[in-house]
Amino acid sequence: MIVVTTFEDLQNLGVNSIHEHTHIARHQIELLLSKSFHQLNRVQFMGFVSILEREYAIDLTSLRDEYDAQIPKQTTLDGVSPSAVLQAPSTSRQKWIMGAIGAIVILVVIASMTQGELSTAPKEEVMSLNSAAIDVLETNTTFETNASVETNATELNVSEVNVSEARLAIIPVQEQNRTIVTNPKGLNFGDVLSIKPSSKVWVGMMDLATGEKTQKITKEAIAIDTTKNWLFVFGHGRLQILTADGSTTLKERNAIWFAYENGSLQQLSREEFEVKNHGSKW
Repeated sequence: MIVVTTFEDLQNLGVNSIHEHTHIARHQIELLLSKSFHQLNRVQFMGFVSILEREYAIDLTSLRDEYDAQIPKQTTLDGVSPSAVLQAPSTSRQKWIMGAIGAIVILVVIASMTQGELSTAPKEEVMSLNSAAIDVLETNTTFETNASVETNATELNVSEVNVSEARLAIIPVQEQNRTIVTNPKGLNFGDVLSIKPSSKVWVGMMDLATGEKTQKITKEAIAIDTTKNWLFVFGHGRLQILTADGSTTLKERNAIWFAYENGSLQQLSREEFEVKNHGSKW
């Protein structure tokens, strides 16, 4: 191990050894060891010398005097900024880096958690569904149809029985005044109290009298102001139509349109809706 007692011992140590011990920049150490005083302002020089004295427990007063002899004090204070003195690095920089990485990770997690919720927001494309897509129905209820009609030729006059109409008739399933409909186009629901979606849905509402439009995403029942005429559009048709006499459940998975006029709610096609909305999809 080299014992450092003089400036010459520092020169013998070399730039790399001093840099590793003091963390002073290598090019600054080279200037100091070569006594290139004119390339070091007074603040830098005195700061480096103080670090060397502290780290190696030596007295470099003679080096300061030599610097003062070559660089007068009155000419070295110009252009000196507080950042000119090199300071030893701190572990706080690593802490800041780790903190920044942690913050980024947290933001990514929050973004992924909210992505599903944001994806339910209404988009313009929902109003651009073609008529073919609207005709695709989701049927979850099995209907029991009267597939055969038994007739007794000896008891019934065949001319009085329309067998084909009897076989094509579809009888809705009714349970406690509740009707399930899978093809609601053109239906008139009469005086409706509210429309309740089975799941979260985007809904647009327009006051036919004023043209004022409002929209929201909700899964709560929408009460209808029966004193006004309205146009409604829903992002999906899984809805429960509530009236004073009971309810009707719709099972339409695509966009669905309604008009509430003169106290009656009627299912519209997209074309009928656009006509009432002066050619606008929404």
